[in-house]
Amino acid sequence: MSADIEKVVAIAQALSDPHRLRILKCLDGSALCLGHFAQILGLTQSTISKHLHVLLEAGLLTSWQEGRWRYYRWAGEEAGKCVQDILRWVSQSLADVPVVVDDAARRAIALEKVAAPSPSVAKPRVLFLCTGNSCRSQMAEALLRKHAGDQFEIYSAGLSPKPIAAETFIVMREIGVDIDGQRPKSVMEFLGREHFGYLITVCANAEAQCPIFPGASFRLYWPFEDPAEAKGTLEERLTKFREVRDQIEQRILAWLRGQESRAITHIHRKEGT
Repeated sequence: MSADIEKVVAIAQALSDPHRLRILKCLDGSALCLGHFAQILGLTQSTISKHLHVLLEAGLLTSWQEGRWRYYRWAGEEAGKCVQDILRWVSQSLADVPVVVDDAARRAIALEKVAAPSPSVAKPRVLFLCTGNSCRSQMAEALLRKHAGDQFEIYSAGLSPKPIAAETFIVMREIGVDIDGQRPKSVMEFLGREHFGYLITVCANAEAQCPIFPGASFRLYWPFEDPAEAKGTLEERLTKFREVRDQIEQRILAWLRGQESRAITHIHRKEGT
């Protein structure tokens, strides 16, 4: 067999085991060590090591040592387009599988409980997407950073980016949030190039026009009215911007509470309380 065929066979064999698929999905956007996997999967470290070896040999993972800890993560661009396409396919195909959703919650707990220091790449990445990236997604980016900037890497983008609306700057400053450092960005800066743990669309148009985003583990839809369509005086427009700003903030806070609640539930299940 040619080297290329042997590589494909090795990858196919690596993907043939459910535990190895779960390991790959656990590493979707975050680097982990052996102790993390033991917490998440409930397998012995020797069994996990065997699965990791198969994935490494297939070229799907890379690993490195930090002190006494060995970390694993998805192979990078150096692995080639075939591996990148397969990893994106795994990410998309398994996104809604119940056991994978549970693994994601257990991963958050493992990152807290395992003594190994968490590398920066373990922080989940969030992308807020709307049409113009001028109001709603910019607000969402800043508000999630305000409430959980230590937990996530946060970005926003638009299908057809426009300059950030002046009213957006005004209403965010009113609540002590400075967005002067943010800029409008096209989704094409990220599509097919970056991986995100969460893709959150905040308008119906973005949800309809961007049906497939292979670089995202979980996709959420939080529709909000577009304040840029508000008419009238400046004060009347600002009233609509404030209304949407507050709705976005409440939705983010509710989502964060849900994340925390799921993590606590899994801790109790594991401890039998």
